[in-house]
Amino acid sequence: MRLVRGLAVLGGLLVAGWLVAEIGPRVLWAELSRLSWRLALVMLPQALVSLVDGMGWRYAFPERLPGVGPAVTIRLTGEAVNDTTPTGQLGGDAVKAWLVGRAGIPLAEGLVAAVVGKTALVISQVLFLAIGLAVARGQPALAPALVTGLAILTAAGLAAAAGFLWAQGRGLFRTGGRALEWIGFAGRLASGAVRLDADLRRYYRDRRGRLALSVGLHFLGWLAGVLEVWLALRFLGAPVAFDVALVIEASATGIRSAGFLVPASLGIQEGGLVAIFAALGLGGPLGLAFGVIRRIREATWILVGYACLAAWGGVTRPLAQRRA
Repeated sequence: MRLVRGLAVLGGLLVAGWLVAEIGPRVLWAELSRLSWRLALVMLPQALVSLVDGMGWRYAFPERLPGVGPAVTIRLTGEAVNDTTPTGQLGGDAVKAWLVGRAGIPLAEGLVAAVVGKTALVISQVLFLAIGLAVARGQPALAPALVTGLAILTAAGLAAAAGFLWAQGRGLFRTGGRALEWIGFAGRLASGAVRLDADLRRYYRDRRGRLALSVGLHFLGWLAGVLEVWLALRFLGAPVAFDVALVIEASATGIRSAGFLVPASLGIQEGGLVAIFAALGLGGPLGLAFGVIRRIREATWILVGYACLAAWGGVTRPLAQRRA
């Protein structure tokens, strides 16, 4: 598995390098130089995304609710681990489960929240992709290939969401013993897997209001991500309407999700953005420049995530609230 991921990273780096060579470093630098000090402003929309996503994850807990601050910082930590370690999504979720225990929430509730939170995120992304597809179809000037690609990504997202829900109905924790063993929890949780599956089903049955809030907040997080596209292109001297920015963001997030097997979708994200921008008539160089900006933003917030992890090293008092 490590070899496969290593080859995936190497392949992604080669693709990214080829794109830079094909477009030209000078052309890329000319696009990026337009930002100047305003690059810092492009980092700000992610703060809103992190806030609403953290609040969305907060409502994935079956009993005790972490405070907004702990929920946001713990989720930032988990996402930083996911983006920088060869563990897929398991590593970050394991870290989040450990940290919510430090916040006074039992590990079992943290694991249920990890599954529910991922489910809510996937459902909200499918909704976001569907909105992006509807907007794209309403614009005849868009390249048919872009609309078709977005339709495929939406269908794939819907299939992934349905498959994930089906797996949960079949007993996700009971059949996921190998994954739990791999992240070091099997010894503690194998005997309680049946109870965890029951807790998961109970959440979907009794906590529908929380699930709706979680999905809705994550959906707002996807919409908040559109601000980054709109703002960055305005600063790059190629302003677009908000609906066009929405189509760009929906397509980009769909492509990134489709490349989940490659760590951080390295190369896939950049190639996808070049193709999207070219299809919109904005030019491949601008798409690659935006891809570089997005990588800078990701790196910045990864550092914030690890800073949150360091800060959590000193947290000892419970920060959870029990809600009915």
